[in-house]
Amino acid sequence: MSRSNPGKRKHRTTRATSLIVCEGFTEEAFCKHLKILYARDCGVSVSIINARGGSPQDIIQRALRHKDYDRVLLFFDADRTASESLIKKSKGAGHHHVISEPCVEGFFLSLLNRTVPRTSEECKRAFDAIIRGTAKYDARAYAVPYPQSLLDASSHPLLSLLKKAFQPQ
Repeated sequence: MSRSNPGKRKHRTTRATSLIVCEGFTEEAFCKHLKILYARDCGVSVSIINARGGSPQDIIQRALRHKDYDRVLLFFDADRTASESLIKKSKGAGHHHVISEPCVEGFFLSLLNRTVPRTSEECKRAFDAIIRGTAKYDARAYAVPYPQSLLDASSHPLLSLLKKAFQPQ
């Protein structure tokens, strides 16, 4: 702390921790984009885990293995469901569920104030016009369509939940 005494150690503080468990690569890339924008000097250490597809049940079970985080968010699509008992167990552990309907691409379209199609396939086609092919798996691809100014101005409830990962409790 003191420049006059280089031998004096700085006071270290513990940081809050957040974990975001994503359903797949697209969700992971968007969360990494959020981390690039919001994690610097936020006072929270944020980790992102990709469950590599699978059902919400797999995502919940994976999150339940990680008990050493202050806040845990589960980010998955509404196209498949988990058992009620597992959802209760997850919520009892304090997990926050960020569920995009009908899919994550629909959530991305709604952030841009575009019409969200009813089916997942239509959402994926519409989103492919914004970020093409495998670029949607790269966090840097989200910088142009989803700049910080757009995300700051948005009052979308799912985005607000995701941003909580970057705020101290």
